[in-house]
Amino acid sequence: MPTKRYKTYHKHIDGSYIFVGLCFVFYQVISSVFSYLPLMLGFFFCYMFYLLQESERSLYNLDFRWYFSLFYLLLVDITHDFYLFSSYFSFFLFYYFLADWLKVNFKIGKFLPILFVFSAYFLLFFIDNLLSYVDNNNLSSVGLEFLSTICIESLLAYIFFKDSIK
Repeated sequence: MPTKRYKTYHKHIDGSYIFVGLCFVFYQVISSVFSYLPLMLGFFFCYMFYLLQESERSLYNLDFRWYFSLFYLLLVDITHDFYLFSSYFSFFLFYYFLADWLKVNFKIGKFLPILFVFSAYFLLFFIDNLLSYVDNNNLSSVGLEFLSTICIESLLAYIFFKDSIK
């Protein structure tokens, strides 16, 4: 009688994850120097949403990819002069209050990652300006360069997450 082989979950860190992680860290350093490059914040919001959905579906614990994504959000805060942990606050607001509402009320299927990216930047912009207001600092404004990077990042999120986030 043949035995069935089930795909098992391995808890080791693959070398490709480390290489891609180092590439993203290098990209973040370069994007802090050249301001016209996207922050990849909305992309990581989509990725973290995907990881949480995958974790809930498979009942496995979150792994290296999740913790690297949290590190990357912290790196975005530090290198781009946002308030510390403002991207964490915006992600958790996004995940617990906005993501499911967007999935239920907007039946746009494959275009949902684009909406997620715009929501991520809106929440980060709102929370960062709220913390600036509380701290009596100048409020930041949205410019054409900022909107163009959001559009580029939306295109990337659509390409990578159109089939995995529905």
